Amino acid sequence: MITKKNIQAILIVLTTALLYWILPWAIKLMTNEALDYPFTYYSSINNQFIQTVFDGKEMKRVDLEGREYNQDEYDSIVPMFNYRQLMQDGRLPDTIKGVAINPKQIQLNQFFFRCTPRNYNSCSVNLYPMYESMSGRVSLESPDDLFSIDHRIRFYEAETNKLKQDKSRLFQTAMEKRGFQFPVQWIAGNLSARKPYDEGWFMLDADGQLFQVKMVNGKPFVKNTKAGEKIDIVWMKTIETANHRLYGFVFDRQQNVYFLSDVNYELVKLPIDSFDLKKDRMLIMANLFYWNVTVTRPHQRDLYILDNNDLNRADEHTEFHEPNQWEKIQPWIFPCYIELKSYHSTYIFPRFIGWSAKAVLTNGLAVILMIGLLWWRKKQRFSLIQLAYIMLTGVIGAIAVWCFKEKQQETKNIIQLK
Repeated sequence: MITKKNIQAILIVLTTALLYWILPWAIKLMTNEALDYPFTYYSSINNQFIQTVFDGKEMKRVDLEGREYNQDEYDSIVPMFNYRQLMQDGRLPDTIKGVAINPKQIQLNQFFFRCTPRNYNSCSVNLYPMYESMSGRVSLESPDDLFSIDHRIRFYEAETNKLKQDKSRLFQTAMEKRGFQFPVQWIAGNLSARKPYDEGWFMLDADGQLFQVKMVNGKPFVKNTKAGEKIDIVWMKTIETANHRLYGFVFDRQQNVYFLSDVNYELVKLPIDSFDLKKDRMLIMANLFYWNVTVTRPHQRDLYILDNNDLNRADEHTEFHEPNQWEKIQPWIFPCYIELKSYHSTYIFPRFIGWSAKAVLTNGLAVILMIGLLWWRKKQRFSLIQLAYIMLTGVIGAIAVWCFKEKQQETKNIIQLK
């Protein structure tokens, strides 16, 4: 039965939820402090981390010891990052660390790779292009069909949506023959036709085996990488590099990161600490000598320098993030709060985040305050359920209960006057 008390309880809960969304958003907006770590690159000349920082007036380039460099000096000590400028100035070294330097060699060993939680926590339309990997053309040509894959692989004409049964059967048979177990768990690859070359798609089958599937001379190429026999694969992000050294980066359930080599699909583990796909961000800037691996976590940034030849760790540095005003306030006021959108995901839905036991103290003070108001305003009455609700939801719950209590009292006063 719907009663006034039930309606009031529903309104209190809805008001509390609304306040748990609006108030934190407003406070974060007013206390906004952008988290901005300085750009850092490792020098292959003096083996130092060089940072570009803004002091409020001008841009400065300094190392971790505080030594400052002007623009020309900065270009010279990070030649792998600024080699085009050095070439233009005629200052590109002939050799570095005993290795002969030329622009083509620098470009072959240079790549950038970025991985964020939004890459992992996102959805995609189950329609993908299957490019011809051996077309003989300089640029890839977009096919006239797209494929979808779940319990089967199906190709559809892009203009008419008509199922291409022969091509679908051809790929389905080839995948089953190679041991692919349907349904597919996920698919990884590059949709763009602007990529320098095509390596098809990497698919995780129902048994956790990672397969490469592509089209070569109009025929399916399907091969089990055997990576699923060595690790428990969670996700993969592909990359195209100038030297064709790797297919992409693979992440396992133990939060390790590997790159999948183009030599017999060999898995090479990166010597970095654990990487959480749901929270951490990764940036890799590779050059002829080192991989600059930056892992940004919720409260710190870890910099790893890996030797380009054997990927052993050559250097490392950690920077910690000081809590901003919101992060200092939230644990004491809000047991949690609600967000609809997140930097970690492309999905929009209510999220309860920021759980804090410290807010219990504040909630206790809120209950004491309400009891004090009861004593001061003897006409006002609160049930034990309402006090328990305030203890659970804190100051925001107290505001919601108080608002409806005040409204109820005003209604009674009007009735008495009439």
